[in-house]
Amino acid sequence: MTVLDRPRAIGLYPNPVFDALTNLATCLCAQIVADGLPDVCFCGVIPGEAASAMYQGDCTKKCGMAWVRLITVTSASGVGVPNDQPGNCSSGIGYEVEVGILRCTPIGTATTPPAPAQLLGAAEFQYADMMSMRRAVACCVGSKDWMIGGYTPMGPSGGMVGGAWNVTMWSP
Repeated sequence: MTVLDRPRAIGLYPNPVFDALTNLATCLCAQIVADGLPDVCFCGVIPGEAASAMYQGDCTKKCGMAWVRLITVTSASGVGVPNDQPGNCSSGIGYEVEVGILRCTPIGTATTPPAPAQLLGAAEFQYADMMSMRRAVACCVGSKDWMIGGYTPMGPSGGMVGGAWNVTMWSP
C-alpha cells in the first residue's frame, strides 16, 4: 500500500489546530462586517508560509483579503509555554498564528505619487483593520487560550497595504 492508496485521514481524528483557525477566521470575517468596514474579496484560512495577495482585486467593487494562517506548531504545556521535556508526546499543542488584512492602496503613477489625502485615507483603513482584527481575536470563542502578540504593517507592495497580528494559541 502506498501513501496514495491509504484512505484519507481528514476528519478521522480531532484536529484542534484546524478547528481553532477556522473558528478564528469566522470571527475575523464577522468582525469586519460588524465594524462596518468595506468587504474584502476573500476572508478565511490560508495554507503556506506566507500570505499572498492573490485575492486582492478580481472582485466587483471589492479589493483586499483577510486571512488566518498557521506559522508554527510545537508541544506546549500552556499558552506560550513550550514543553521541551523528553516524552512530551502527550502534552498539548502550542501554535503561532497570523491574522491579517491587506487592502488596495493608491499607488500613483510613474511620475506622480499618491496625494497626501489618499495616503491618509489608506492609513485610516489600515489602522481600522488593525483594531478590527484585534477585536476579532479578543472576542472570539476560545480566546481565553490565546495571547495576542505584535502587529506588523505590510506593504505597500503590489498596490496592497495592511498588516497582521501574531497570536499564540494552545490546545490541551
